[in-house]
Amino acid sequence: MAKTSQEKLQALLNISNLLIDENDYQKVIEKIINFSKTLCNADSCFFYQINDDKFLSLEYSYIEKLNLKKYGSDNLSIYPTIYIPDLKLKAQKSLVEQCAYNKEVINCPNIFEQSTIDRTSTQKFDDKFNYSTLSALTIPLISRKGDLVGVVELINAKDSHGRTTSFNAESQSNAQSICNLASILLENNKLNENYGRLLESFIEVIARAIDAKSPYTGAHCQRVPVIAKLLATAAVSDDRGLLEDFEITEDNLYSLHIASWLHDCGKVTTPDYIVDKATKLETINNRIHEIRTRFEILKRDAHIEYLQDRLANTNDKESLQKDFLAKVLKLEDDFKFIAQCNTGDILLTDSDVKRLKKLSTIKYSRHFNKMLGLSWAERDRVSETKKIKYSQPAEENLLQNLPSHFFNNIDKGELYNLTIRSGTINKGERARINDHINVTIDMLKAMPFPKELSNVVEYAGCHHERVDGKGYPNGLTGDQMSIPAKIMTIADIFEALTANDRPYKDPKKLSEVLSIMKYMKNSGHIDPILYDIFITHKVYLDYAEQYIDPLQIDTINNEEYL
Repeated sequence: MAKTSQEKLQALLNISNLLIDENDYQKVIEKIINFSKTLCNADSCFFYQINDDKFLSLEYSYIEKLNLKKYGSDNLSIYPTIYIPDLKLKAQKSLVEQCAYNKEVINCPNIFEQSTIDRTSTQKFDDKFNYSTLSALTIPLISRKGDLVGVVELINAKDSHGRTTSFNAESQSNAQSICNLASILLENNKLNENYGRLLESFIEVIARAIDAKSPYTGAHCQRVPVIAKLLATAAVSDDRGLLEDFEITEDNLYSLHIASWLHDCGKVTTPDYIVDKATKLETINNRIHEIRTRFEILKRDAHIEYLQDRLANTNDKESLQKDFLAKVLKLEDDFKFIAQCNTGDILLTDSDVKRLKKLSTIKYSRHFNKMLGLSWAERDRVSETKKIKYSQPAEENLLQNLPSHFFNNIDKGELYNLTIRSGTINKGERARINDHINVTIDMLKAMPFPKELSNVVEYAGCHHERVDGKGYPNGLTGDQMSIPAKIMTIADIFEALTANDRPYKDPKKLSEVLSIMKYMKNSGHIDPILYDIFITHKVYLDYAEQYIDPLQIDTINNEEYL
């Protein structure tokens, strides 16, 4: 039954409202196609969409006479998918194929009177459904850039008496005008999808570059988003304490996803040797080799001194050999001690530091010019007085702290680094590593995130904050942090603790990791409620079974870690 002008106007207004309010573009497309059918008083309407690979497929069909409506792949029984480039070799094309290939509107009063048209698929449809196709109006959907984004086909226009007739010029014009809305909608949706994929790809490229920059951080930036999403999902389903009314919108979940990927993007500015520093003396290389060479020199000097004493008969052979062997054994023990201190595996005591300082005063002879072969930057770090001194042979300390060792706010002094009490990172390097979060925040602030993603900076910038306010960079308390930001903190910590590719620590068992995190919960580092959810919902296990070495997974009794 034909609709009145008032009804048509109301339908058009409804579509206009849908364009503003409806997020599901497929629903809007369906309304537009159905309205085109109504304007032309057609019995059937078909909507074909083209994808990036140039395949045209029937996405929506409605045949009023048969009361038949199909969506998506259900339409394959009506019309097979078309690969547009293949149409070049096809002599006869169906109306849809011809419309898509030539990007032209086709108004056919009687399809079976057109000998140049391939009617095979139409005939199969008519035979299968006992239908009678006669008139057809096929309209290409063209983007503003001239690209084909889809095709609309209207079948069997009806006159005021319900008899099948052709589509007149007014119907064609009206249908084309309405279908232009579908073209714009499809184009905008495609642009949104493309920009979304571009953003995702850019984010992943940055994150993978961070991981690739250090072979020892592996897939950290890729795995933190997995943990964050698992914990966020668990938090939504839990109703304890402050989380009783916690819900996370789709936009906020996506913001958390992006923040998880980019939380370490500031590390692009952190020097590799600091990120990967496995020993205390490591810069571009492990300088323990230089110190070993000095010990070799001392041993050789001791051997020369022994031989000279033998030639001079300063003592009997046995006594000289005994003294020489004692010197060699002491040198070997001293070097072994320094080498052990270099690894950072042991916590240095006051006596260890005292011994290192005493060893540093041992002298060895340098005979060659120390200024040769340096870069201009290295030469500029040496004063004119030192340049003269370094160009001449001299007695030098076994372990050295030189003014030229300190630059860019990093102290590379040998004794200074060897006396690091715990781990391998000195204060300046730790500050440089910690500064990555400020760089991350600055980088993310410079990105024009849309309003719905405005929380990305907060989520990413809080992953080193603590709920007791002792974190960095801003010393925020738990009350000042959002729940997704606190989720980020736990995700970052858990991935780092379970990682088995760090040079400065052995892989930890799951029980060891959870014991550490329990301590962090009790000491005010991480949010206690989120940690309990992490344990009770077995988020740790869901992640571990997929991403960590099975040898690290041991039996866990949840109650022991709450």
